[in-house]
Amino acid sequence: MGKIAIAIFLSAFFLLRPFSMQETGLMYPHDDFDYFAHASSLVFGQFPSYQKEYFDYPHLVPLGSIGSAILAAPFVFTFSLIDRIKGSDISTQRTSDNVPQSWSVFGFVFSSVFYFSLACLLLYQAVKLYVKPDIASWAVIFMAVCQGMPLFAFRRPVFSHASEFFLQSLLLYCFLRNEKVDGAFIKRWWQFVLLGVVAALVFLTRYNNLFFALVWPLFFIGRNPQHKTRGELLTQALCVTLPLIFFLVFFKWWPHLYNPNGQGYSISLVMPHGTILQIIEHLVHVFIGIDWGLIFTAPFLLLGLLGLALWKAPLKKTYILVMLPLIVNFYIIAIYGSQGGWYGYRYMFVSAFPLLVLPLAILMDWAEQRLGVWNKILMFLFALMPIVSMICFESNDLTFIVPIPQYFGLIDYSNANYQIGAWQTVLQIQQHWQDIFQGGGEYFYKLYSSIDLWYSLCKIGYQQYFPMIFGLLIKVLMIYLAPFVLWWSLSRISVRK
Repeated sequence: MGKIAIAIFLSAFFLLRPFSMQETGLMYPHDDFDYFAHASSLVFGQFPSYQKEYFDYPHLVPLGSIGSAILAAPFVFTFSLIDRIKGSDISTQRTSDNVPQSWSVFGFVFSSVFYFSLACLLLYQAVKLYVKPDIASWAVIFMAVCQGMPLFAFRRPVFSHASEFFLQSLLLYCFLRNEKVDGAFIKRWWQFVLLGVVAALVFLTRYNNLFFALVWPLFFIGRNPQHKTRGELLTQALCVTLPLIFFLVFFKWWPHLYNPNGQGYSISLVMPHGTILQIIEHLVHVFIGIDWGLIFTAPFLLLGLLGLALWKAPLKKTYILVMLPLIVNFYIIAIYGSQGGWYGYRYMFVSAFPLLVLPLAILMDWAEQRLGVWNKILMFLFALMPIVSMICFESNDLTFIVPIPQYFGLIDYSNANYQIGAWQTVLQIQQHWQDIFQGGGEYFYKLYSSIDLWYSLCKIGYQQYFPMIFGLLIKVLMIYLAPFVLWWSLSRISVRK
């Protein structure tokens, strides 16, 4: 797990923009304010009303889903106590002035860092049950840390994808542990209740994962049915279904009734937008396009599919059934005219990465037996493409995204030549080194360079700057240390067992 914690820290060092966090709370327009509005309505006691929430464009309720806000709420509440102590009016009314730079928003940011880090460590714990620990570590690093996922933890954390990644990883962890002990890991009634809660959160976090929410519980309820009585099967099904229904009613149906004039997303995302030939052309582009082609942004996803083909184990058939809901997400990126308006094909790869870590580990194990050390060398070479793509994202004019015409007449944020721009940035390092080091490198350089200035300001009566400077440093250090604290905590739990 230590390698994974170090890899997460390095991604945070390069990707986190501390000064952007200080100015904007790392919040992008529109969607991010919707997700935070869900969390703040829960934390400040307004739910299901959204009259006290702030939206940066006019609507009555958040258009985004609530699941990530539910997971973030404990962190938002904890850090909101600092806002209350400081005397902020954020607890009574959210505004454009008190939201972006608040500790409450940092609670959402930290929750995404926490869930992303925990997901990676849970994936390691699950995969090492089937392959050597060293291979399990590198499989998690290559699949989850090198391929764009850290951007959703450190660059755009007030969003839904870190939560989606965590929930998928948690369910996969439970599934693989349960399979390893022939169904003895998930067997108590309260575990099935929690399974229903997690299944509900899967849907409430990303609506396109509806089929995952419905299918995951079946692999636990249906495990060893010949050893269960009809009453046991019914009890387990009810323990899953009742909390699932309760969460959907409480967090989805009730707010809809309470805010009858609120709008929601239409189903246009899943309706075909072009002819068959256009869709086939778009599918080819999904794999090799120089904007977000999977061979550039997610090559280990493709290698994971190869590993699945090579895998020879009784679990393989069940595992393929587990992966079937990915067809829905692949269908969405095939027929939708945009990759998602931010980084990569996020509608699919976030839910796919956890499922493909084990097949990638199987492939690496197979290759190590035949190639030895060359196995890791080849993997590092494959990793260069997604790492360059990720680190250069929005670092300069070559890698910014802007609204452009895309497939089927849709206009959305993208960059038609993104991969070319990313490699130009890296290969012209003397010209663009400042673009690449806008994260921790720039922050600590300016922090060190400005110590004398800040000390002088405090001496002449500008002490109000000190809490702001010190507060940002505390936030940065908390984010950097989070994976190591989780690593230490999980290691202690493992030792006690």
